Amino acid sequence: MRARGLPFLVVALLLAMLSPVLPASTDPPEVGAAAAVDVVTPSSEFVELLEADDQAQPVRMNKLRNSTLRRFKHFGDGEGIDVALIDTGVSPVAGLDDGRVLHGPDLSNEGHIPELAYLDSYGHGTHLAGIIAGDRAGNVGFAPEARIISVKVAGRDGITTVPQVVAAIDWVVEHRDRDGLNIRVLNLSLGLSGVPDHEGDLLSAAVERAWDAGIFVVVAAGNDGHTQDHLDSPAISPFILAVGASDTTSGRRATWTIPAWSATGNGERDPDLVAPGRSIASYRVPGSTIDQLAPGARFGDDLFLGSGTSQSAAVATGVAARLLSVLPEMTNEDLKATLSSGTRNIDAPRSRGGGGYLDGQRTINRIYMWVPQQLHRRAAGEGQGILAPSGATWSGGQWNGATWSGATWSGAVWSGGTWSGATWSGATWSGATWSGATWSGATWSGATWSGATWSGATWSGATWSGAGWDL
Repeated sequence: MRARGLPFLVVALLLAMLSPVLPASTDPPEVGAAAAVDVVTPSSEFVELLEADDQAQPVRMNKLRNSTLRRFKHFGDGEGIDVALIDTGVSPVAGLDDGRVLHGPDLSNEGHIPELAYLDSYGHGTHLAGIIAGDRAGNVGFAPEARIISVKVAGRDGITTVPQVVAAIDWVVEHRDRDGLNIRVLNLSLGLSGVPDHEGDLLSAAVERAWDAGIFVVVAAGNDGHTQDHLDSPAISPFILAVGASDTTSGRRATWTIPAWSATGNGERDPDLVAPGRSIASYRVPGSTIDQLAPGARFGDDLFLGSGTSQSAAVATGVAARLLSVLPEMTNEDLKATLSSGTRNIDAPRSRGGGGYLDGQRTINRIYMWVPQQLHRRAAGEGQGILAPSGATWSGGQWNGATWSGATWSGAVWSGGTWSGATWSGATWSGATWSGATWSGATWSGATWSGATWSGATWSGATWSGAGWDL
C-alpha cells in the first residue's frame, strides 16, 4: 500500500475538557516509506492548491452552494440532522462555534494531549466541516442548521490506520441515537488505495454495518486518477454513495470537467456521481500542518483553498443532510436513488463521472421513496473471514454535552484481522519527522508548542494523491 498524507487546519483555542482514555495509534510507517500496516489518508488531500495551479479560480462557498443547489437552496437547511465526520478533528473557528460541533472520542495519537485533543492540527476536518455545515457571513455551508459530530482519527501528520477508522465507525453506529444524538449521515473523506474489491475488506464491512444501521454513508472516491483502475476503499463498497470530483472553476456548466486526479472506476464500481471539488474556499485553521506547508493556498485571512474528492464528498454530505431535514422518513436507498438520479450529464465516461454532476434542482424534482434494498454481495459475506464484532462495547464513556471522555473500547474480535485485546496506548511517532516545518510560535489556545521540535523526519517521497504541493 502507498502511504499518503492528509490536510488539516489548527485552532488557537483550548477546550476545557478531558482527553478520552482511548486507543492512540500504532506506530506508523515512516512517512513516504512502504506501509507496514494499512495506512489510510483523506482522499481530498487538497490536491491542487492555489500556488500549484494559477489557472484555477477560487470557488467561494456561497457561489458553490448556489451553483449546486439552485432552487434547492429554498428546500431544507439540515435542521435536526447530525452528521458524523470521521477525520482529523474540527477546530472551533468562526462559523463552526456556538455548539455547532460536538466531539466524539479522539482516537488519534493526540487524544491524550489536552492541548490538542479533538482539535484539527492538520487542517482537513475543519475545511470539510465548513463545507458541510459552516455558518459564517458570506461563507455558509450546504446544511448550516445541521450539527457536526466530529470523531478524530488522525493528528498533525494526517495519517491513521484501518483499525482506528473501523473503531470510529463502530462508535458512530453505537451512539447514533444516544444522548440526544440523531446521526443520519456519515462522511468519510479518506481512503485506502490498492484494494480492488470490497469483499473481504474491513473498511467496506464497517461502512456497510453503518449503512444497515440506518446511517447514510458518503465516501470520497479517491484522488488516484488513472493510476489505479478502481476506487479507494471504502468507496469500493457498492452500498454507500461514492463521490468523485468535478471542476466547476470556469463558472459555466457547459465547461465543467472531471479533474485528472479524480478516481477512476472499473465499470462494475464507478463513482455514483460527481460534485464540485476544485479550489474550494473553506475555513482555515491558522498554524495547522497544511497551513504551514502551503501558505500559498491561503485565501484572505481565514479561508483556505482545497481540492480533491474529499471536498466533493463534503458537498454531497451537506445536500444529503438538507434532504433528510425535510424528509426524515427517507431510507438510505431512497436517498441514494434520489441523489444519483438528480444529476446532469457531464462530458466524461461513467467510470470517471458516474451518473453526472450533482444538481439540486433536479434532485428535488426526482425524489424517490420506498426504494427496495440493494442486493449487492456483502464485504463480510460467507467465507470472507470478517464478522461483526461480538460483544464489543464502548464502556465507561461520559457525555458532558460536548465530548466523550473516559471511554474505552473492549472485547472486539475481528475474525480474520485481530483487534482483540489490542491497545494502542503508549505508541510513539518515532521516526516520523517534520524537517523544515517548526511548530514554534504557534499557540494552541494559550498552551504553546514550545520546545517540541520535529527534527530529522522528512516528507520525502510522500505524495498527495497524485498531485504535488509545489511548495
